[in-house]
Amino acid sequence: MLNTKQPTSTTNTQEIGFVKQTREFIASVDGLPSAKINDLVENENGVRGLVSALSKNSVEIWLLDEGNVQPGQTFKSTNTRLTVPLGDFLLGRAVNPLGVAVDGRPPFPKTVTTKIAELDGPAPGINARRFIDQPLITGITLVDSLIPIGKGQRELVLGDARSGKMDFLIDIIINQKNTNVICIFAAIGKPLKEVRNIIDTLKTNKALQYTVIVATASSDPAPLIFITPQTAFTIGEYFQRQGKDVLIILDDLGNHAKIYREIALLGSRSPGKESYPGDIFYQHSHLLERAGSFKPEAGGGSITALPAIELNLNDFTTFIPTNVMSMTDGHLLFKSEFYRQGQRPAVDLTLSVSRVGQQTRTKLANLVATRVKQVLARAAQLESVSRFAFELPFATQLILKQKDMFTELKNQAPLTNVTPEVQLILMALPFTNMMQDKDKIFVRRYKDLIVKAFIEDSELSVFAQSILKLQTDDELIDALNNNPVMKKLDQIIAGKPITPKAI
Repeated sequence: MLNTKQPTSTTNTQEIGFVKQTREFIASVDGLPSAKINDLVENENGVRGLVSALSKNSVEIWLLDEGNVQPGQTFKSTNTRLTVPLGDFLLGRAVNPLGVAVDGRPPFPKTVTTKIAELDGPAPGINARRFIDQPLITGITLVDSLIPIGKGQRELVLGDARSGKMDFLIDIIINQKNTNVICIFAAIGKPLKEVRNIIDTLKTNKALQYTVIVATASSDPAPLIFITPQTAFTIGEYFQRQGKDVLIILDDLGNHAKIYREIALLGSRSPGKESYPGDIFYQHSHLLERAGSFKPEAGGGSITALPAIELNLNDFTTFIPTNVMSMTDGHLLFKSEFYRQGQRPAVDLTLSVSRVGQQTRTKLANLVATRVKQVLARAAQLESVSRFAFELPFATQLILKQKDMFTELKNQAPLTNVTPEVQLILMALPFTNMMQDKDKIFVRRYKDLIVKAFIEDSELSVFAQSILKLQTDDELIDALNNNPVMKKLDQIIAGKPITPKAI
């Protein structure tokens, strides 16, 4: 009897879909029955797309590349998800959200890739997190002394245009030199010139070697801009799981929200308040929840997030800023008015807060900060009544003078770094006998010299290190008043040469 059974075919099949319609960077595709959210697809011209929504009769695709996509064209499944290559090779480089080098340097060899991870990973649960108890030293006196930030904290940086936010964020990255903190700067839809300036500034100050820049230009497709912060966190999690401390700067989430609104409206999603999609709160909270301080079983290390938002006309009560405020652990409010007056950083201390940072500092640092804030609060009350008095009591004059000195002491030029022990001394100086007959003019003239003296003079440097062992602000003020080494500071101010610190 003849065997009439035909041999089975072993050829592989690949799903395809046909474009039904396009709306700028969104394509509606018929087909791809096995597609899942965040799958990558590609058409015959090499244009990549991201599956963003599934309906009964079609698949919505966000186009990640520039290209002419027309109805009738086909998209095929790549059987891959939206991922980014990870590895130490990313340090010192600028990449786009897909991990492609955009800094003009040679592309990454495929052999150096350590790992490939999905972008939209889940945030670690509470069992993987530990108490935030380590400070992130920014090197900026105003922040470290009065509004401290902890490693693993989420601190919002917001303010109107031209208020110095970018300079502030770049300074923080530069001041992480020799601290073993990995920095990731996410430039979300920035002009190419601005991205290039960021790279050049970090390179000039030798900060690029421990920094990764994830950048999208304002001319890039909106879906590519939208996934920029996701890539930044995915790269950050790679280093965090090696037990390292990571700082992620997102500049800015306001622009990110506008991009998502544009995508949602083109995708025919129902607009909510201010025309933003209803899930905009989820998008940002889901992102920022990936920051934190983690237990050893979760890799150890920490991710500190500094999202930035540029305000319109200094109004921080609008929808997106208040949304992000509710999901962060504090905020720093920048004002262009302060910036024009020469205050650096131009932070409004009365409207800024850090809800976590205080628990990361020593008892001495907290007592000094409390004492300074009490003087500033009392001075704000007295200033309103002092206008009506011809002659003020000595105690009132002293408080107002101390307030003026604090204003000068927390004023810090860009690209400068003040160590924690010197910051404590600066904040305590207005309470010492040395400053009783001094004023803000003296502080403005000699502040930089004082900082330099405590860093470069061997005796003063040893004394500055020793104050970290003190327990109370009274002990610190007593040491500044009575330690013989402080006489050397008077000599330096009077014009004596500074003895170089021994190496």
